[in-house]
Amino acid sequence: MSELLMPDTPMIKEIKSIYENEYEYSEYLSEIEFSIAEYYYKENRKVTDKDVIKALKNIKQNRDKPISFFEKALEKEIVKSLVEPLEESPLTDHEFTLVLAYVLWVIDNRSWLEGKQAYVKWVTYVLGFFSEEEEKKYERQFKKFASKMGVSGAQVDMLLMKKDAEDFFDEEDLFEEGGLLEVLGPDEIFGVDSTAENLETGFFLMDDNEKFDYLLENGPDYVELVQSYLLDLMEIENFEKIQDFYKKFNQKYKDFYPLYFVMGIVYIERDPALAKSYFEETLKAVEKQDELPKSYNYELKQNLDSLIKYLIEEPAEKPEEKVRSSKKGKRKGVSAKKASNKDDEIEWI
Repeated sequence: MSELLMPDTPMIKEIKSIYENEYEYSEYLSEIEFSIAEYYYKENRKVTDKDVIKALKNIKQNRDKPISFFEKALEKEIVKSLVEPLEESPLTDHEFTLVLAYVLWVIDNRSWLEGKQAYVKWVTYVLGFFSEEEEKKYERQFKKFASKMGVSGAQVDMLLMKKDAEDFFDEEDLFEEGGLLEVLGPDEIFGVDSTAENLETGFFLMDDNEKFDYLLENGPDYVELVQSYLLDLMEIENFEKIQDFYKKFNQKYKDFYPLYFVMGIVYIERDPALAKSYFEETLKAVEKQDELPKSYNYELKQNLDSLIKYLIEEPAEKPEEKVRSSKKGKRKGVSAKKASNKDDEIEWI
């Protein structure tokens, strides 16, 4: 792709994201999303959101390679769709990564929807690929799930707004307040704080070392990303890196109780005794937080006490089911975590 990209300038490198400037890059965004929808609908109905994420990340990481480097079907379709717009109006290397980051962010913002193809099916529907019968089926399923999630009818109508593929990205007001892409994130739908997934972080396109360094500098502002990063390392059993991050972060930000809690979750299956010690550290750190509301502080301490008691009473192999549920919910913040003991359910609020 490098032959189609221009060198960066100091001013361009200052851009953190294309958020709120989407229209300027709409031609590239529309080509990427159209190629994804077309590939799903015409070539491979089994492609998942994870497959799309993997393809976009591989394009980003190998953008210095010639176009012929990309051999996997989805990657080829995406790259091929970008050749003409990049030849007519080239982007710089940095701008190109920001465009990819934006699409990754959109995919992640559909993660609240049901299934492994939440984004893929949504973009295929929105761009008008489905037949009339498929369209009605998708709408029924979408509305049924949205209703369970407490999404209002007006929000559902906005989420299902469909435009013709050729003019989907042609209207400037699409990105304005109240426009289609303005109301699709979980912030607007559920009223939750998804700061950790703000596109400005560029987190989704960072390699592992970049994520490590970024979170050491910015972790307190992006607790959900810290949690997600450590749980990802847990899944590949890279506990050495987890400990390295923990030690360096703890030296820099003393008594940061969300980190202690996440570390407890990380080790709850591998080493319950160590997990217990991290939860105890969480409890000590919480007691030092004068700015926390008393009601929150009290309930959090009650929950931690119950969890510690549970780890003392239960055999080491029992927490296995609990950590699985933690993995499933890792996109939620620490405040949304749940832990269960034998008699009652503890909700982290």
